[in-house]
Amino acid sequence: MAANAAAAGEILRAMTQPIRVRMAPSPTGDLHVGNARTALCNYLMARGLGGTFILRVEDTDAQRSDASHEEGIYEGLRWLGLDWDEGPNVGGPFGPYRQSERQDIYREAVQQLLANERAYYDYTTADERAAEREQQRAEGRPPRYSGLGRRFSAAEIAERKSAGVIPAVRFRSEPSPVQFDDIVLGNIRVGPDEVDDFVIARGDGSALYNMAVVVDDEHMRISHVIRGKDHVSNTFRQVLLYEALGWTPPAFAHLPLVVNRRRQKFSSRDGAQWVGEYRTQGYLPEALVNFLVFLGWAPGDEREIFSLDELVQEFRLERVNRADAVFDPQRLDHFNGVWIRRLDLQELAERAWPYATAGGLDLSSDQRPYFTAALELEYERLSHLNRTAELMDFFFDDDLDPDMGQVRFRRHSAAETATALERVAALVDATEPFDDPTLEAAMRALAADLNWRAGDLFMPVRIAVTGRRATPPLFATMEVLGRQRCRDRLRRALVSLAKLAAA
Repeated sequence: MAANAAAAGEILRAMTQPIRVRMAPSPTGDLHVGNARTALCNYLMARGLGGTFILRVEDTDAQRSDASHEEGIYEGLRWLGLDWDEGPNVGGPFGPYRQSERQDIYREAVQQLLANERAYYDYTTADERAAEREQQRAEGRPPRYSGLGRRFSAAEIAERKSAGVIPAVRFRSEPSPVQFDDIVLGNIRVGPDEVDDFVIARGDGSALYNMAVVVDDEHMRISHVIRGKDHVSNTFRQVLLYEALGWTPPAFAHLPLVVNRRRQKFSSRDGAQWVGEYRTQGYLPEALVNFLVFLGWAPGDEREIFSLDELVQEFRLERVNRADAVFDPQRLDHFNGVWIRRLDLQELAERAWPYATAGGLDLSSDQRPYFTAALELEYERLSHLNRTAELMDFFFDDDLDPDMGQVRFRRHSAAETATALERVAALVDATEPFDDPTLEAAMRALAADLNWRAGDLFMPVRIAVTGRRATPPLFATMEVLGRQRCRDRLRRALVSLAKLAAA
């Protein structure tokens, strides 16, 4: 990585214009986790170097683009804490920031290429191009457009026009190598025959991806294009377009791909695809940000927990690795647990509350102190906020009827256990103050008086007052539940034990 970092440093030092980076999602879905990683790296680059972070919506695919998805992208970025300086909903000096609103700008650039004979109208038909690809495959060659359309005579073009063939506009590639220097990957090049005459505009004149991106990045004065490694093949085409239009390309940095543990492309089978899914699953945005930045980047030491502000100070493209990054859900879970426990109790309660209500807890505002006290006991067991209701529902079930069949009657029968719980019920009525240490001392004294092991008494009490075998510490739980809830549940537990004893 040292040589790579040195080369990257030279590229960054060579930049004289202000740092301007962009995230350019297509609104064909909500914010994808891969796009979120790319957005994060762009954001950190801009904020760390005093630059500008631009949001541009690439909605040239009208059939698949959707306004609700665009709003979902905004919401996902905001949830992660990534604000932008220019974009569709905030404006800026280089708008509009939706590609669908920039077609006249693209047409002007396309006409410039046509006038300079760096592009041409291609009147080939879909059948002709399919037949060409089939023949190439039959001959063991990679399917590639041969440039057939540039070889048509004027008479052939006229004939096709009269037949109603609508031409696309293709860039006229020349048989020469194409190369560029990448901040992450180093120098990359392809041979003279690797880039064919690619389409830059549809038959209706609307620009395609590579053409639109180059025009946008030039007009918006983008200094660095930071995106996934899967865009490298596009970059060769874009470098050619920059050259043909007489423009200087930005610096490029291609981030490693995100793969699963089998080193295959990360897919929905390996985890959620959309940032909104992680939010629904109870991940904190701090945890997801912390996790995403480590998909390809490392600080150079053993640290792994970083806030967004700390990442702004630490992140540099020179430390991005070339190797593909493995998406490890267990590591994400680890980050989430760490960040949950870094929150102070009041903030955790604020964030957990909507998950609790969504999970079925019927909460009212006057229960906020009780909710917070109960949540404090679940701090260590809460791995995801969407588990809040699952972990805490016994605190709020006023009709809880404990199943005392969960008790394993090994040393003491159901009848003996019932007798012991009658003593516990009396203890609950009499213990003052009704708090954790006083309850524990009283209960241990009762166990000794009954000549029971403490654990043999505590487990049926736990099941009686919570309905579960696994809970937070028993006496702290009883304190939060309060005397009346414990009294009511013990009464119901005694009814259950009586049925078991009679069976």
